[in-house]
Amino acid sequence: MLTLDQKVTVECTDTGVSASGKVVRIRPDGFDVALGDLIIRLYRHKPQIYVGNQSGMEFVVRT
Repeated sequence: MLTLDQKVTVECTDTGVSASGKVVRIRPDGFDVALGDLIIRLYRHKPQIYVGNQSGMEFVVRT
């Protein structure tokens, strides 16, 4: 279960780069994660897999 301010690993599927982010908002259909000043909105794709798009790139978080 996710909590606010929890650290998660965000992976960019386009570049293969992973970064640590912080959960800043939890919604019924997903959550928002902050990577520095950038906030990525992630939606539940499959159980425990969340996917979001930002700046034309796809990001994935596995919980």
